[in-house]
Amino acid sequence: MIALSTPGTPASDPTPAEGSDRGASAQAPFPKRRDLRGTDTVYSAAEVEVEVAPAPKDYGRAGRNLPAAIGIGLLIGGVVLVSLIFFPESFIFVILIAIVAAMWELANALSRSGSLVSRIPVMISAACMVVATYFGGREALWVTFAASAGAVMLFTMVERRKNAVKDVSLSLFALTYVGLMACFVVYLLTLPDGNLYVIIFLASVVASDIGGYVFGVLWGKHPIAPRISPKKSWEGYAGSVVFTAAVATTLAVTLLGAPFWTGLIIGVVIPAFATLGDFSESMIKRDLDLKDMGTLLPGHGGVMDRLDSILPTAPVALVMFSVLPGFL
Repeated sequence: MIALSTPGTPASDPTPAEGSDRGASAQAPFPKRRDLRGTDTVYSAAEVEVEVAPAPKDYGRAGRNLPAAIGIGLLIGGVVLVSLIFFPESFIFVILIAIVAAMWELANALSRSGSLVSRIPVMISAACMVVATYFGGREALWVTFAASAGAVMLFTMVERRKNAVKDVSLSLFALTYVGLMACFVVYLLTLPDGNLYVIIFLASVVASDIGGYVFGVLWGKHPIAPRISPKKSWEGYAGSVVFTAAVATTLAVTLLGAPFWTGLIIGVVIPAFATLGDFSESMIKRDLDLKDMGTLLPGHGGVMDRLDSILPTAPVALVMFSVLPGFL
């Protein structure tokens, strides 16, 4: 906020009659103030305070507030790891918090398109799907998902919205993208040694993100899809494969006694789908003219910006773990 000159001189025109045309035209376009003598003083044009928006901070090649990103990442990772190792049942509460927050962010973002996402119905439906999957398995998930889709359509009809078809479509997309995909992680948790499967899965996705980020920042020169995400490079993708293969092999052999080559398969498959998930969210954000889905996680953006690689990869991990030796 900067003042560019000194105040103007006191107004000398007599006060016009109340309600007259001259009174309306004589009103100064700039605000008045009372000086110490009780005289109205009109601000001049040069004195009007100008509010200058701060320039966005440049974080260099890192592209983000790295200390904040590392701190938040370690905090979230610690909470997830402790819950999965010592109290696997408590991980459901972690999932519920993450899914409700992510659904709120996605609903707000999609509503920028001109259509309205049914925020509260999809948030409640996603939470019900998570609980149903944990206690009732796959059958309960599909029944709850079908009931949730019907509830969303009914809610939209009752509100008599102008663009009902578009609103329902976006709401069901949000429910599928976040709620349904998250339930595959919940289903993994319900299996014998499911907490170990979830640890391997989440650690592999995180390793893919970290490897892609490190290699991309240090050596990234060849973008994979510059029109979608200019910073995603083939060098970064190679880092994702290397990091994921190392982490998955170590955990699969140590925790499950699986053959070492199972970790190599995970190291190839997980980064491919995690990258596709990242690109998918980048396309949504680019279409909606957004940099991040939210601001809840400093250095990361929103919760959805952390789940973009996890959600689409969860059903793929379930299929892999079903056929690889040493797992199911």
